[in-house]
Amino acid sequence: MTKTGKILRGLLLATLLPLLCGCGAKKASTEFFAMDTVMQLTAYGTYADAAVEAAEIEIARLDAKLSAQNVNSEIAKLNAGGCCEDDETLRVLASAYQIAALTEGAYDPTVYPLMQLWGFGTDHAQVPQQAAIETALEAVGYEKLPAVKAPYQLPEGMAIDLGGIGKGFAAQTVRRCLQKQGIQSAVLSLGGNVTLLGSKPDGTDWTVGLQAPQTDGCFGYVSASDVSVVTSGGYQRYFEENGKRYWHILDARTGMPADTGISSVTVVSADDTLADGLSTALFVMGLDRAAQFWRESRDFEAVFLLDSGEIYVTQGLEDRFRSERGFEVLAR
Repeated sequence: MTKTGKILRGLLLATLLPLLCGCGAKKASTEFFAMDTVMQLTAYGTYADAAVEAAEIEIARLDAKLSAQNVNSEIAKLNAGGCCEDDETLRVLASAYQIAALTEGAYDPTVYPLMQLWGFGTDHAQVPQQAAIETALEAVGYEKLPAVKAPYQLPEGMAIDLGGIGKGFAAQTVRRCLQKQGIQSAVLSLGGNVTLLGSKPDGTDWTVGLQAPQTDGCFGYVSASDVSVVTSGGYQRYFEENGKRYWHILDARTGMPADTGISSVTVVSADDTLADGLSTALFVMGLDRAAQFWRESRDFEAVFLLDSGEIYVTQGLEDRFRSERGFEVLAR
């Protein structure tokens, strides 16, 4: 039996919007499908309508350029053996390589051959034979990539999927787009990525609900402004075979779904692209390695929900996170 799990549509905005009643600022909203997920944008300000329209156009443009599934995209052309000279695409590729190197491959954009082998996101998802996984692994590994510069070409047999940072880069681009339109307060819900531009119109923090796996509720809430809050979890996209669940977050070292005892990871960072990549990387690392990685960093905070139901929150979020379940604080 095959099943696909998706993030609950509108969960984050359902959490956010009731808190905005009565704030008086002009509001414009839109909802559309892009980057394989439902996206919701809400902006506040005099030019909110034009800003939201421009943001939607930007996301569609980036989706067409960066999606590995779009045969006309820059990434699909690269994967087919072509060269890339597009500056914007090269910037995303450089970011992907940097995050892969930073996390020592816990995030790795070269897992696309494995994603295709497993069939995630298709109607024919299945557990591959071990021999097929081992063959695919020969074409996986960020360290095999050449330096990112034009004209850029992948080594023969390798393929890239930017799904691990694509929405983060899109959020970063849309953030600039909205700011150019004079917007100082906005919420972008891009699937599991929630980007907060500024604070709420009344000057207070936004509240972002973190989805409890397999339920319609939240296991906790983060209060924040002007950051991205990005969640990765095994419950978001998966299939079941012979009673066992296999999720789409793969470990590039083994070719198998990362099984580290973590149910979901939420990363909070002012760097939208970094937050996206790290949410995947920390999930693959597991709690102990991820906690040590955080202790050696200064540009993000995180919330870990374990399979056991335990919640761990990094020290910088101690006063910004709340949960009825209680939680442990990871100290530096």
